[in-house]
Amino acid sequence: MNSDGDTDGDTDSDIGGSGYSLEQLADYLYRGRTPPIPEIDENAECQAMLDSLERLGTLSSELVSKDALDAPGVDETWLATLLATIGREVRAGRDIPYAATNPNTRLTITEGAIRELVRAAGDSVDGVLVGTCSIEGDLDGGGDAGEGDVAESTITVSLTISVVLSAPVTTLAQAVRERVHSELLKHTELHVSAINVTVVDVHMLTTAIEDES
Repeated sequence: MNSDGDTDGDTDSDIGGSGYSLEQLADYLYRGRTPPIPEIDENAECQAMLDSLERLGTLSSELVSKDALDAPGVDETWLATLLATIGREVRAGRDIPYAATNPNTRLTITEGAIRELVRAAGDSVDGVLVGTCSIEGDLDGGGDAGEGDVAESTITVSLTISVVLSAPVTTLAQAVRERVHSELLKHTELHVSAINVTVVDVHMLTTAIEDES
C-alpha cells in the first residue's frame, strides 16, 4: 500500500474508483464525451484525467502538425510515461483544510485537486506540457483536521515541463512559474515559498522553407 493509502498495482485500470480505465476515458474523450456517462462525468479524478488528456492531445497535435515536417515524431514511451504519471497524480491524496468561518463547517480541497490546478496552469502556457508535480511541506498545519485549521507552514511546489521551443526556455519556465503562482493565490490558502520548474524535454518545430532561388 502506498503513502496515499491506495493498493499498489495498475493505476490505469480504474480511475478514481469509477470502474473505467485510462483507455476507456481516452475513447470517451475522442468521441466528444457522448453519450454522457455519469460515472465519469460526476467523478472528479476522471474529469481531471480527461482535462489532462485533452491538453496532451493539443500539444501532440502541434508536434505532428503539417508545419512541423522535419520534427521527430512524438515518442510513444514518453507519452505512456506521462499518462501514467498523470494517472497517479490525479488521485485525491491528502485533504487540505480551508479556514472556516462557521465552527460547524469543515472546508477542504484535496491534494490531487491542487496538483491538477498546478498542471492546468502550467499547461495553459503556449507550448508547455507539465510532466510531474509534487507538493512538499505541511499541508494541514499540524493541527486537528476537525478544527478546520488552514495550513500555516510554507510549502514548495516542484514541477517538470516539456516545451515546444517557441520561445527561450527560461522565458517559458518563468511564464509557468508566474501562472502557477497566480492560480495558487487565487484558489488556495497555501503559503508557497518556492515554485521550482525544471525543463526535461525540448521539442523543436522546424517549418519547411521553400527555396526561393
